[in-house]
Amino acid sequence: MPLFDTTATFIVLLVISYTIISSSNHHYASAFVSSCSFATKSKPPSIHQHVHFMMGKSQQQQRHNKGNKRNNKKKQSLESLLELETDLNDRGFKYVIGSDVSYRWNARDSGGAGCIAGPVVVASCCVMEPYSSLFGGVSSDESTKADIKISQSAIDALSKVNDCKILTSTQRQEIYDIIAQYPDIFAITTAERSAQEIDDLNLLRATQLAFAESIETLVEQHELPYEQCYAIVDGKISPKLYADQREEESDMLTHKAFTKRFSVRPYVNGDANVFVVALASIVARVTRDTMMKEVHELHPEYNFDENNGYGSKSHIEVLHRIGSLEGIHRMSFKQVSGR
Repeated sequence: MPLFDTTATFIVLLVISYTIISSSNHHYASAFVSSCSFATKSKPPSIHQHVHFMMGKSQQQQRHNKGNKRNNKKKQSLESLLELETDLNDRGFKYVIGSDVSYRWNARDSGGAGCIAGPVVVASCCVMEPYSSLFGGVSSDESTKADIKISQSAIDALSKVNDCKILTSTQRQEIYDIIAQYPDIFAITTAERSAQEIDDLNLLRATQLAFAESIETLVEQHELPYEQCYAIVDGKISPKLYADQREEESDMLTHKAFTKRFSVRPYVNGDANVFVVALASIVARVTRDTMMKEVHELHPEYNFDENNGYGSKSHIEVLHRIGSLEGIHRMSFKQVSGR
C-alpha cells in the first residue's frame, strides 16, 4: 500500500478517535492529542498500540470513578445519614437502635474485631428525642419538635458525625463527650467479650453475643416498648436476641413459639450510612481505646497505647521477642499462637 494511503487512513482514524474521546472527556482528549504528536515525526502506530492506549485510558477512567464513589461514601451528609431513621420513625418505630462492631477482620474496625489483643467491644446507641428537635428540618412533623436544651456547639459537632474510622481521635472524643453529657437524649450501652472468651467461643460467636447483650440491655434499662423498637447492626449478620428466653418460651411438644420482641437487621457499612450506627461506632472505638491505654500502663513494652491491640509490625516483633500476655492476647489467633 502506498505511503500516502497509509498516512491518510491513519489520520482518519485519529480524527474519529479524537471525536469519540472529546465527546466524553476533554481531559483525556488533550492527553490523546499530546500522545499522538509523533504522527508528523514517525510512522503511524500499530492497531495494537492504538487499542492499548484506548484501553489504558478506559481503565484510568474506571479507577477515577471508583475513587469518586469511595470518597462520596465517606462524605455522607447529615440528612443522608438520618434517612433510614426518619423513614423508620414515620413507620411507627420511635426508637431506632444502632449497634456497631465491624466485621472487616483484618482492618482497624471500631470495636477491635481485627485485633490480636484485648477485648471486643460493642456499643449500642439510641436517640431518645425526635431528630427534628435536635437538628431541625429533618422531619416534617412539627408536633414532634421539643425544647431540647443542647448547646449549638454540640449540635455543630454532632452534625459532623460519620464513620468513626475517618474521624480524628479528637473529633471522636468530642462527640463521645457530648453523647455522655446528654444521657436523656442519647441512650448508650456497651458490652464486651474478653480475649479468653474470644478464644473459647471464637471471634464471630463472641461478637454476636456482645451485640445481643448491648442491644437488650439498652432496651431493658430504658424500658422501651418492643413494638416501637428497631435495631440496626453494622455488618452482614444480625444477632439472635433474647436467646435464653427463646429457649424457655419455645416448646416443641405444644408447638409454642418464641414471641419475637422486635426487628433487628444487619447493614453493611452501617457506620458510614446510618446516624445511630455511626454514633455507636464512635462510642465503641473510644471505649476500647481507653481500655487499651489502661492495659498499656501495666504493660508499656507492648505499646498498646499506639497499636490498640492490632497486629502491627512492631507489635508482632515484641511478641517474637518477649512473648504474649495471657488474658490479654488472643491465644487462638495465628499471629499469637505458640508465643
